[in-house]
Amino acid sequence: MITRSKSIDQQGQLKAAAEMAFNKLTPTIFHEQWWLEAATRGRVDFVEVTDGGRTVGRLPYMVNSRYGLTSSNMPTLTHFLGPGIDDGGGSEANRYVKRHSITQELIRKLPPLSSFRQKMHRGVCDALPFQAQGYNVQVQFTFEIEPYPDAVIWKAMRDKTRNVIRRAAENFDVHESSDPEAFFHLSAAHLEEKSLQANIDFGVCKEVAIQAVSRGRGHIWVARESATGRPKAAIFCVFDNSTYYYLMSTRAPDAGNGVVPLLLWNAIQSAAAMGRVFDFDGIVNAGSILLFSGFGGKTSPRYIVTKASMPYRVLRQIRRMDSSVTNTFC
Repeated sequence: MITRSKSIDQQGQLKAAAEMAFNKLTPTIFHEQWWLEAATRGRVDFVEVTDGGRTVGRLPYMVNSRYGLTSSNMPTLTHFLGPGIDDGGGSEANRYVKRHSITQELIRKLPPLSSFRQKMHRGVCDALPFQAQGYNVQVQFTFEIEPYPDAVIWKAMRDKTRNVIRRAAENFDVHESSDPEAFFHLSAAHLEEKSLQANIDFGVCKEVAIQAVSRGRGHIWVARESATGRPKAAIFCVFDNSTYYYLMSTRAPDAGNGVVPLLLWNAIQSAAAMGRVFDFDGIVNAGSILLFSGFGGKTSPRYIVTKASMPYRVLRQIRRMDSSVTNTFC
């Protein structure tokens, strides 16, 4: 079995993670004020519900305006949101009714918007309150790996995945980096080698990564060629009190396909050592299904709620048609 390299600051980061206090109003790292301030460039807002002077519900959102239409979508690098709810004590049936009621009140407090879209965090077990308010609900699946001992996780993998990781470990050494600047410099260089451009705001991503790493809430794993010491791939992960999220990766064109699975294996071991569920953060295509399923995790649903006015839907359709024409004739 391949063992991971030691973290350069592992004990300090584990201590910081252990000291995190769970707050039902901030159920994930993506709900925390510092994250949202960095991810939205300070443009985050909240609706809240109180009970007896105590806040029992909070829903963060960000508003953009274009062509006179207002929309709220997921902030940069913020992979999950949805309501944070303090449902108190009592029976599960009573708490469910309370969560449902608080969520509907949060929805009603949102400002008038032409479009709204959010992906719910893993603590949202259904999206019925949104459906009751006229929102559409979709489901995206992710793979999760429970924090079992390394040997148990390793045995649950597909043989092909284990072999790919073994071969990559013969050519690469994995280390943890505390330098987000270097991660995004490497990412930009890899994109340039492939004649591609970033489809995400690297400036915002870099600020989020700096904040996460400085707080002991993020890991950057780097794979260097054993022979030359040159970095060839890296991944960026963050974690909260329960979950360890795989967010970004970069790989040199000549690095080979096994280097990212090797990095993921290091991250999975780190998550397990911290007692966190490892979340692959969404299945978006057939390639990600093939890669993630090889690690032996279980699928878990994430609900996506959307609502759009007719003018916004018409504008979106026009823009899609324009994009299609441009792609055809360029």
